Amino acid sequence: MANPIQPTRCSSIPQIQEKSVQIANVVTGSMIVAAALVLTATGKASAQGNHPLRAGAAMTDITPKPGELKLKTDTIRDHLFARAIVVDSGDSCAVLIGVDQGAIRKDMYDAALPRVASATGCAKENILIAATHTHSGSTDGFGGAPTSSTIADGIVKAATDARAKLAPAMIGYGRANVDLNVNRDLFNNKLEWRQEPNPQGVSDKTLSVVEFIGADYVPIGIYMNYAMHPINFYLSGVISADFPGEASRTIEEHFDHKTVAIFTQGTSGDQNPSLRENFLTAFRGETAPGTETIAAPPPPPAPPSNFNPAAASAGLRPVPDQNLAAYRKAIDRTSADVAMMGVLIAEKTLYLMRHDIKPVSEARIWGGQEKFTCPGRDRLDTDHPVRENAMPPYKDGADVNLMVSLVRVGDIYFTGINGEVYTNIGLKIKGAAAANKLIISTLTNGGANSGYIYSDDAYSHLSFQVIGSRLKPGCGENKITDAALELMRKSDR
Repeated sequence: MANPIQPTRCSSIPQIQEKSVQIANVVTGSMIVAAALVLTATGKASAQGNHPLRAGAAMTDITPKPGELKLKTDTIRDHLFARAIVVDSGDSCAVLIGVDQGAIRKDMYDAALPRVASATGCAKENILIAATHTHSGSTDGFGGAPTSSTIADGIVKAATDARAKLAPAMIGYGRANVDLNVNRDLFNNKLEWRQEPNPQGVSDKTLSVVEFIGADYVPIGIYMNYAMHPINFYLSGVISADFPGEASRTIEEHFDHKTVAIFTQGTSGDQNPSLRENFLTAFRGETAPGTETIAAPPPPPAPPSNFNPAAASAGLRPVPDQNLAAYRKAIDRTSADVAMMGVLIAEKTLYLMRHDIKPVSEARIWGGQEKFTCPGRDRLDTDHPVRENAMPPYKDGADVNLMVSLVRVGDIYFTGINGEVYTNIGLKIKGAAAANKLIISTLTNGGANSGYIYSDDAYSHLSFQVIGSRLKPGCGENKITDAALELMRKSDR
């Protein structure tokens, strides 16, 4: 697609330059000419202390080959990437990684982590590997191509290449509200629990942005975080990074591919896009959906439906020939929605960088992790699992293994949780934290054996996410919050 923000690209550089010089003046107490901001490790260390920053960024294509797609009607809309930013402060370093996949499974994380640590020289606890949570990172649900080994290799290569590009840098944080997401736990007027838009439900509209600015005032890397499910092409036969990929690509094209832009998920377990087309899976039937009707009488209440994601993926069939034209038209409409979402996030990111963020050239780096367990449960209706609007039977199950990670760079806190987390847990952490430059990245550093991590207030919701979770109530929210706050306290010592 044509880059809708390219005409403003050149005007952003002087503003970033002016902002950077102002920060340098405050730090040194004297006027510093622009040439002095071409940082050298020795010169900057002597001028401002012992933690001059360097950063490098790179990305690796992990898109499956056309021959690896599952069905003959499957297509590749846009490419998938593993992106990495390495930041170094002289005595420590950290790695921030974003991957265009639905999840970072534990086996994938365990395979990539030691290799990334070895390639970069950064401690394992200083590495965050996050999924964008695109639901179209494969045409086979959350399996198939690209394989785990392809993804792990891509992660390692991106981190290795980013390490090789380390250069003097400044870091800054900003945030803004973006009204794209909507709560999806709805108790409707037919007294049914459905995964549908619930505008009265809680949402965190915060877009958080961290920039790494080079000595030439062009961003080396950008780290974005927003809470919204990328579900627009789920089980549709389309490979796509969805709106996170659009946001990243828009920014990367804006800066002439001199920048790597990572997107990570906020606490989006109960958040969908508020504006979206119907599921494209409807076109796999013998009859394509007809023209949408508005204000038609609602259908009668439906009995509880069954849904097994593994069975749904295994049962996929090619789009029938008679539906192909309508299917492709629907893909085009969905693509327009996806582009709109991604460009809006990118535009707001660029606005923050031009006007709000005030970067600094020195910061201390710290990393840590907290591991813990919560009681687990297993469903007994595995053969025909109810999807929603009913409470399934359970039995006691294996404990759920959870982990909270923290990478701190100066006064910016990158928090990672290894599961799909509900909004109110993230808001609780933000409300209790003695820090305002805080990012909460979910689906980070492996996958918990929990399913969704619902908040305590949502336990009574008979939604797909809550009844499918392996977590018993009353543990996850408090332990995750306590772990995140304890890591922040440790980082101050």
